[in-house]
Amino acid sequence: MSKFVRIDKENNPKKAVLLNLDLVASVELSPQSDLLSASDEKRVYASCLASDKTVIATVHFDSIEDAHAWVKQHLGVQL
Repeated sequence: MSKFVRIDKENNPKKAVLLNLDLVASVELSPQSDLLSASDEKRVYASCLASDKTVIATVHFDSIEDAHAWVKQHLGVQL
């Protein structure tokens, strides 16, 4: 059975999507400044990639610790 996790887009539960964790082959962590011009250097994002390296989800976090905790909780691995 597939495992799904709900991700709220823009912190709005009415804009939620489900990510099928069985499709995630790798996770890449990057500073927010790589994606957008942001002044908060602590923010990071995690890109969830399929086996063919297609990005299937990008999740934003306030800190690298939050990103590590999310990956450990939902994927069962430590970054």
